Amino acid sequence: MKRYTLTIVEDDADVRQRLVLLITQHVEFELLAVSATMADGLAALEQHKPDILLTDLGLPDGSGIEIIKAIERLHLDCEAMVISGFQDEHTVFDALEAGAKAYILKHDDSQKITDAILSMMKGGAPISPVIARLMLQRFKQPHVEVVEPLEALTERQSKILKLVSQGFSSKEIAEKLDITYYTVTTHIKNIYNKLQVNSRAEALHEAAKRGLLS
Repeated sequence: MKRYTLTIVEDDADVRQRLVLLITQHVEFELLAVSATMADGLAALEQHKPDILLTDLGLPDGSGIEIIKAIERLHLDCEAMVISGFQDEHTVFDALEAGAKAYILKHDDSQKITDAILSMMKGGAPISPVIARLMLQRFKQPHVEVVEPLEALTERQSKILKLVSQGFSSKEIAEKLDITYYTVTTHIKNIYNKLQVNSRAEALHEAAKRGLLS
């Protein structure tokens, strides 16, 4: 079984303890380091070179966004997930633009966080429902732009895309449509290919621009 290595950066002791417990009890994860500051988080990232970075954004000495940016600067093969309480548009999009592949709010239940991590490592881009709605508001267009035609989505792909836009995870979509998780992730990858995008954020942006979510 593939085990993913992780580092955690979180200054809130209670949240940090909960995340540590989740990771250490999961058979597919190996925890390498836990930090409470940006400086320590940057040092841990460079030293341990984990598969996954779980980071808060509001840290005592700076922003977790700087740690996310360091992944590219250090040329690391590492995926970044934000686990934060911040829901304002500016912060969310700064994190996504810095390279975060997922954005989960701290109050999401424990099982969803571990599911989200695994989904991210399989090519998904899990986002809490509140954040998904925020993205749709940001990308909402008063008029649909004139864009080059793409290969049409199937009826099933369109339905899955709309559920994604409503903030449902791949696991939840599988349950709603009574299909397997693998089938959902395969459809999502095909949706990405047809929309010519590489992430959930880009897919929602492109879909909104093309009027595919109405």
